[in-house]
Amino acid sequence: MLDWMSAGRQAWRGGHGYLVVMMVALWLWSLAGSPLAGWLFLPALVLTTQLIVAGSLETARLRRRAWLGQYLRGESPWQRRLRGGILMALRHQVAGTVLALVLLVKLRLLPPVAWPLLLATALGLALVARWLRRRLVPHVIGERLVPVSRQLLTAPLACLLALALVGLALWLPQPWLVGLGWEEAVARHLPGGRGGSLLAFFERLAGAAEITQAWAMQNAVERLRLGTPVALLGWLMLLATQGAVAWAYVRLLLGAEALLGAGEPGQSGVAHRRQGNAP
Repeated sequence: MLDWMSAGRQAWRGGHGYLVVMMVALWLWSLAGSPLAGWLFLPALVLTTQLIVAGSLETARLRRRAWLGQYLRGESPWQRRLRGGILMALRHQVAGTVLALVLLVKLRLLPPVAWPLLLATALGLALVARWLRRRLVPHVIGERLVPVSRQLLTAPLACLLALALVGLALWLPQPWLVGLGWEEAVARHLPGGRGGSLLAFFERLAGAAEITQAWAMQNAVERLRLGTPVALLGWLMLLATQGAVAWAYVRLLLGAEALLGAGEPGQSGVAHRRQGNAP
């Protein structure tokens, strides 16, 4: 426990205090009652979308600038025209909305034992980001240091969290669905009484997807037909849902850092000094 507390204090001193605020907000969202969550759903969706888009747009524009720098002269007007405009922003808004929707709905369905994994991911981001930026200082241009480090962290963090969520889903007990038809399994185990709000609709949809995934995997395994499309459907749904949650969560953390956090304090100054002293 002391190690977790000291890691949290180190993350706060390193300029990542917003992560604590975000984790508390996400935790309260998962605990909110259905009526309150229904009222807060659209504002939370808009806010979460913008945080995700902040990070994804930064990565897209960084890649676009690198590509343009390889083929176009600096004084060419096409540098500005191709840098990324409304079409790029619109595409990332749509993708960000889908990710935010998946994350907000799944957070309310996650078991309590999944929250230590989310907390560990947030703390890992804070600590690994500091270490990575110090390693990259001699190699990366100062103003590009923080965006490049965020881009390098996205895939590894998301993959590790996705694998942890998949393992947790396989470890947790599941309702026994062997021998039931799909309609019967959904009707028997899908919780009702969540209200008629938009959030309640998406929660029921996500719950039905979880039951379908468990039904497909259990019936395929019990009948010893592991190569059938039913088993493949169950595994694909498991990997897709947990991967989408992990990707959305990591994108949210990195987008919040891009929008709210300036990276490690003093890092840019250190980078410029080292580059200035380089021969």
